[in-house]
Amino acid sequence: MEIRVGDLVSIRHFSGTKLFKSLVLQSNNNVIQLKLIEDIALLNCSKGDPIVLGSESENDVYISSCTTLSMDKQQNTLELKVDNYETTSNKRVFVRFPVSLYAEARIGQSQKKYLAIVKNISFNGMMIHSKEDFPLYQELKFDIRADIPIHLKAMIIRKVKDEYNYEYGLKINYTDVHTPNLLKKYLILLKKEQEDFIKKFKEDQ
Repeated sequence: MEIRVGDLVSIRHFSGTKLFKSLVLQSNNNVIQLKLIEDIALLNCSKGDPIVLGSESENDVYISSCTTLSMDKQQNTLELKVDNYETTSNKRVFVRFPVSLYAEARIGQSQKKYLAIVKNISFNGMMIHSKEDFPLYQELKFDIRADIPIHLKAMIIRKVKDEYNYEYGLKINYTDVHTPNLLKKYLILLKKEQEDFIKKFKEDQ
């Protein structure tokens, strides 16, 4: 997949409630600079935050998982690093579906909540970012703030500290028979929303 200067793309950040239309100003390997067509102040974005980018190439819609490198509120621009991507034409359930979702995590029966941002999710696991230092193999309870509220348990099986956050890889432990179907429904909804949004770009041009 190649993202070119002049392409119209969509972005989603966990602080926003919708997809935002953006224009590609620069594209160099996996680093791109975007100009938001809407006011960037609508996004409470910081360095290291996960962002989902939607684009089209040769009639295929792609959803990319990105990391925020910098932002300029005066110029209304964002600089992102593309980490990986999926195409919505792939009929299988995504191994890693890029998302940018706010979540609250709890340990055991504790009512203390920790902020986490979900960067990607599949039926078997997910990747989150958090400022909190959780131990490996800790099981966490998550309340994921999506269009369809999702509640699940997951165990930390990988932990990496980067410049901004701890990055955790987790294995989902299903305890409710309804949760897998709920998650599938949500991922299908995200795919359709992204395809419809990109399709509208073409109709407006």
